[in-house]
Amino acid sequence: MMGMYTFFGVFIIVFLLNLQVDAQPKEPVQVSVYYEALCPDSIDFIVEQLWPAYKKVRSIFLVDLVPYGKAWEKRLNNGTWVFQCQHGVKECYGNLVQTCAIRLLNNTDLSLPFVHCAMSSSRPQSAGPLCARKLNIDYGPVEKCVTSDQGNRWQHEMGRKTEGQKPRITFIPRIVINGEYSRQNQDKALRNFLGLVCENYKGPKPTECPAIKDDSL
Repeated sequence: MMGMYTFFGVFIIVFLLNLQVDAQPKEPVQVSVYYEALCPDSIDFIVEQLWPAYKKVRSIFLVDLVPYGKAWEKRLNNGTWVFQCQHGVKECYGNLVQTCAIRLLNNTDLSLPFVHCAMSSSRPQSAGPLCARKLNIDYGPVEKCVTSDQGNRWQHEMGRKTEGQKPRITFIPRIVINGEYSRQNQDKALRNFLGLVCENYKGPKPTECPAIKDDSL
């Protein structure tokens, strides 16, 4: 009898330990968003999908914002880079403002609200000062960065990250989950980003996560 009690005691301990392990927080989902400041599809995704999901389940995913899109660049003899953007000079400026803000703030809880505010504006490329005031962010360093060599290098780095995507980007925004791109995840992200993040999170689902149904994604 003692042997049986010992067996069940060990079983219960192992069972409880497994429950405890399963209840522990898991690694957050890694999300990369490649986008453009004046791209309508980028605006829709950030305003209608990314931002609402971030407000609900920010604890289970990390986001890397890469403002560049279908731009291209040329290096001048002095070593600086000149950029041309799909939606013109204003978009290049908007990309650069957001790049500077993302790098200088170095905190998603600050940079994503700034990007969301700008992308919600009727003129994303010029919304920086107003969004900074609204969010109590010092816009001075961002403004200085835009005309600096550092800002130019940071924008070039955004370009390298974008151009290094495999397969080559043909549609903006591109959403990458845990470092891997798939057409399936891309399509899901554009329709139900919250559901996609919750689906990919391996820990206990927050109550804000919707019930996962294949036809809803």
